[in-house]
Amino acid sequence: MSIGQVDDDLVICGPTPAEPLLEIKTAGKEIFEKLLTYNTAKDAIIDAFTEEKLSYGALLQKICDLAEALRFHGYTTGTVVSICSENNINFFIPVLASLFIGCIMAPVNHNYVQNELIHLFNISKPKVVFCSKNVSLKILDLKATLSYISRIIIIDSDESAPGTETLDEFVTSSLRGRHISPYHFQPLEGDPAKLGAFIFCSSGTTGFPKGVLLSQKNMYVRLLQSRDPRYYVKTTGENKSILGLLPFFHAFGMCIGLEAITRGDKLIVLKRFDEDMFLKCIQDYKISELLLAPPIAVFLEKSSKVLQYDLSSVKEIVCGAAPLSRETEQAIRKKLKNIQTIRQGYGLTEATLAITLLAQGEQRPGSCGRVITFMSCKVRDPETGKALGPNTVGELCFKGPMVMAGYYNDEKATKETFTPDGWLRTGDLGYYDKEKYFYIVDRMKELIKYKGFQVAPAELEALLLNHPKVRDVGVVGLPDDIAGELPVAFVVKKEGHEDVTEAELQNYVASMVSSPKHLRGGVIFVSEIPKNPSGKILRRVLKDRLKGYRPTKKI
Repeated sequence: MSIGQVDDDLVICGPTPAEPLLEIKTAGKEIFEKLLTYNTAKDAIIDAFTEEKLSYGALLQKICDLAEALRFHGYTTGTVVSICSENNINFFIPVLASLFIGCIMAPVNHNYVQNELIHLFNISKPKVVFCSKNVSLKILDLKATLSYISRIIIIDSDESAPGTETLDEFVTSSLRGRHISPYHFQPLEGDPAKLGAFIFCSSGTTGFPKGVLLSQKNMYVRLLQSRDPRYYVKTTGENKSILGLLPFFHAFGMCIGLEAITRGDKLIVLKRFDEDMFLKCIQDYKISELLLAPPIAVFLEKSSKVLQYDLSSVKEIVCGAAPLSRETEQAIRKKLKNIQTIRQGYGLTEATLAITLLAQGEQRPGSCGRVITFMSCKVRDPETGKALGPNTVGELCFKGPMVMAGYYNDEKATKETFTPDGWLRTGDLGYYDKEKYFYIVDRMKELIKYKGFQVAPAELEALLLNHPKVRDVGVVGLPDDIAGELPVAFVVKKEGHEDVTEAELQNYVASMVSSPKHLRGGVIFVSEIPKNPSGKILRRVLKDRLKGYRPTKKI
């Protein structure tokens, strides 16, 4: 079915794929076979701050050695391992080794505090945690209480701490100093649909963070799409440079890195966002395509530093993770006159990222594009379940080979996320026009998006309800031009504790969760939290009360 065709059930399908699914491989085998073909001397990954490099030959050698070392210890098909680290040039060594041998990789935000890490580790129960030196002490503290963690391996240092080992130490002791020839290495074979690849953190449509299980098939299809000439710009000459700025533990950042490596591009890694280094990398490495989240697009719009660097190489900006406003898009075009295309996509972790996207050269401000290859979409009336036609707002629902295997070890949440006839419910409200371009209108789901990161109101509410001076609470997102949304808490004080202050509750939350979850929108004290007869918080009522409200202080 070609793009734009609609069947009797008002199902909109993507275009005919550039590479059909004639043979479905594991993602690990696909990447391994590609790496074997590349010039071993060609740069694969470069650290933007230190200029340290990994060639494609060195990268493949390190991956194969680590994969065999993991196999030696019995970490094979279905074994869950985790990575908790800042972006660095060694990040993808354990990730790809895991894919090659059928382990399931569970990336975790290195900024998470202890209780957040415990929650996520208890979902996936990793046997091995790969981490940076900066994070190692935090993981060591957890290992003492989480018995399923058997090893901690530091990936970015030659120095290990007691209770840990470095990547080189682990590989050398396991292989007794040998190296595995990539030409004799055997990646895992098996049914890609039944083999897990990743467990990513997501809150779904509501509630606490859950583990999204993506299969090797999901990831293989994602890799095929990343080579589709309708969506991807391939430059001639030396390998194209891709900016690895978005955090690799996030599904968006992970896919950017994996796709760049699979295509033979040069991945420029930034361990943190530094305004000048970001702009310098674009200038020095002649980045032609920027893959960004909206807060960085807003930086390009508003910062005067942008004009101090030569950004003439940038021809295209692709924005995801949260909606980009029409005003920001237009302002960037005026400021960076060499930009040919600013494209938006729409996706979610549960569908292996982008599932609608503007193709190259398309200009539709405000639109997140059309349904991509391999996928189908239905706009569904949330009340009746009926499929809706053009220009009618409903819940976006998807089917196709990129839809997740399910929430890891959570059958109840998985069942609730699908319609009875098998469509993935996104929790997002939108519509398509007569030309089948999609537009996102609102979220049914309760999630707050702060700078592209998911913040679950239920998690913050549970924390605040444990505070001795809080009787009841409701958390919603306050719209913000730069961050997208700021978490704000409506709080009912407990009787006899009228002295509790906004700053006290903000600091309490900040001491227990990572930065994106801080109450930057503030605390509003109220006499009661509006709820329906069954006790569910009426968040729409709370959001209506925010009209005209401005936080007294952003933390």
